Amino acid sequence: MCRWFAYISASEPCLLEDVLINPKHSLANQVHDHYLPRLLPHDATPSEEQDAKARNMLFNIDGLGVAWYTSSNSDFERGNTAQKKDEKEGLRPALYKTIQPPMNDMNFRSICANTETRVCFGHIRAASSTAITPVNNHPFVFGRHAFMHNGAVSDFLTICRAVNVKLSDAVFANIFGSTDSEHIAGLYMTYLTNGGDKTSFEKEYPAHEMAAAMHKAIATIIDLQRQIIGDDKRLPNSLNLCATDGVRLVACRFRNHKTSQPPTLYYSSKAGTTLNRKFHDHPDGIKIPGVTDTGKEAAAHGKHVIVASEPSTYKVEDWELIPKNQFIVVEADGEFKLADLPYKTEWAAEDHDTGKKLD
Repeated sequence: MCRWFAYISASEPCLLEDVLINPKHSLANQVHDHYLPRLLPHDATPSEEQDAKARNMLFNIDGLGVAWYTSSNSDFERGNTAQKKDEKEGLRPALYKTIQPPMNDMNFRSICANTETRVCFGHIRAASSTAITPVNNHPFVFGRHAFMHNGAVSDFLTICRAVNVKLSDAVFANIFGSTDSEHIAGLYMTYLTNGGDKTSFEKEYPAHEMAAAMHKAIATIIDLQRQIIGDDKRLPNSLNLCATDGVRLVACRFRNHKTSQPPTLYYSSKAGTTLNRKFHDHPDGIKIPGVTDTGKEAAAHGKHVIVASEPSTYKVEDWELIPKNQFIVVEADGEFKLADLPYKTEWAAEDHDTGKKLD
């Protein structure tokens, strides 16, 4: 499965190079390497270990995408009409996509070495059945909103036409690739904007509405599978989803199966200190000579939240594994909470293993 990294802060910018490239287990190094603390208990059965590896151990060699939020567009729109200013006010995502491996792409490395941001999404792709082309790389951007996914919609081609029918006209016109992920993003945006036109892509929405739209997108996928494929043949889905408008962030770790786990997803409100060269902690937990109080460093760093498929550092105490079928919701002030997806118990109870190979 894919791997992704998200950083959001209202006050503390990060340098893309510090969060996406430099750490020993940065996203750029997760193409072939994996680190999954807290995933399995010490007494895990061979079946549990195999199940976990099936969704976390693939090579992510099929594309790279980065979205970082900047005020540049807003700054240059000042002085224009009030309506246009309102539409462009605030942070907006800049986007870079390539099918080159991240460490071999000089454009990516140059961008990361010279770009700071308070909000960024990074994604490396392991393609399932769709073309390896930049247009299929995450994140997917709709106005001020960015979206990315790790996992798979089972039997997506079977339900794809039905998914498209659910999309608003404005969202459908913004779908440029063929992946299940971009279509889930389309469902999310359709529900978030209540089917509005393209100007609705430029609006901010409360975090609870973002979470509700994400939940409804997941529910739609499951309902269409029930209707078109049937309960006796449909397979579970792995839907680790993340969305932001540059101010708030919502992510979930979901799999509708009674026992098997989704791909890993971690969060941290501490690791940003170690992933910022302005502070003197070490990203891999190594003691630095002359630094005696890293607590002061952490206190000086602005409030932030990182959500990522895998920890970027080997400081395991800085990272928490998001439980199966839970949201993390980050508000504009940096406060965050974990919450259950609605109806998760019902979904788990109704879904069953058909004996087919799981995604």
